Amino acid sequence: MLSFEEFTSFEQPLEHQQAPRINRVHIGLVQLSTDHSLEMDWAKLLGTQAGVFSSRVYYSSEMTPEALDQIATGISEASDLIATGLPMDVMAFGCTSASIIIGQEKVAELLTKNRGDIPATNPWTAAQAAFRHLNAKKIAVFSPYPTSVNYPLYQQLTQAGFEVVNLGSLGIERDTDITLVAKESMFDALETLLKDSDADLVFMSCTNLRVLDHIQEIEARFGLPVVCSNSAMFWHAMHLTGRVAQCPGYGKLLNQKI
Repeated sequence: MLSFEEFTSFEQPLEHQQAPRINRVHIGLVQLSTDHSLEMDWAKLLGTQAGVFSSRVYYSSEMTPEALDQIATGISEASDLIATGLPMDVMAFGCTSASIIIGQEKVAELLTKNRGDIPATNPWTAAQAAFRHLNAKKIAVFSPYPTSVNYPLYQQLTQAGFEVVNLGSLGIERDTDITLVAKESMFDALETLLKDSDADLVFMSCTNLRVLDHIQEIEARFGLPVVCSNSAMFWHAMHLTGRVAQCPGYGKLLNQKI
């Protein structure tokens, strides 16, 4: 075995050139520690159009305004942990209800605090942008949340100029239980929610709700565009970088003509 001094003579120095960053949109994503669905959903949407670099922020899983507001204390630190030295094109925060409670502007500020002058999104901001993009003014809301979270959702949608024509709630108290909602339960709930509704669009809220795979079927059955938190945020992240998300099979929003 060579000594360290002998090894320095044995080792051959090599030269290299540095290649540019991979040519696709770079999205920095802060997820919740309790989210079981967002990562899986986005893996289906990315293709070669974008890459996601993520970290997680602690969340107790309690669906209360107080617990959701507490998430704000960890967002900047989680953002700082994403791919040190790699520039992002856009930052995203993966929680709809926390974005409502904390506030869209504050979430964006916390996300980009040490990331430079780049845009930021979250499912709540993205959903509203998607509604406008699809020319929808009358919104039917499918919510898994309890009333204490649904009321701020209703207030902010109304203040933003949308008419909430229906809001159906599953009343789930823990975030980790939202990911367990079955497809059949969603469809049964939508049958009730959309009966005699004059909605322009259905919003299915929460990044933990496993609905992305069913959007196409829901749109076909009910004849309305469907926006969910995960589809909206991916569409909006791409939109903020000047790109058009192309994800055939996942609903009208993600299959727009270029």
